[in-house]
Formats: sequence, structure tokens, C-alpha cells
Amino acid sequence: MIAFYLSLAALGAAGAALIRELAAAQAKQRAAMRPVRVRSTDRGSSRDARRG
Repeated sequence: MIAFYLSLAALGAAGAALIRELAAAQAKQRAAMRPVRVRSTDRGSSRDARRG
């Protein structure tokens, strides 16, 4: 009987780890779809520099 409960606990831990991995993968995917702001380090390439 103890072995049954231990196996249930092991299954629960494995399930929790799997859910955590899936959540991390989903978060990475969402972050990859988010638009990234590109900051220009070169001042000469800014919009204001081209106007004048």
C-alpha cells in the first residue's frame, strides 16, 4: 500500500515538472512573438539628424 502512495507521489511530481516545462516553453514562445524595440546607438542615423 505504501508503494502505491509513493508511486502516486512520484507521478504527481513528474506531472508538476512537466507542467512547469510547458509553461516555460509557452513563456519563451510568447516572448519571441513580442515586438522588440531597437535602440539606435549611432546618433547620425536618428530621424532628427536626417531632417536638418
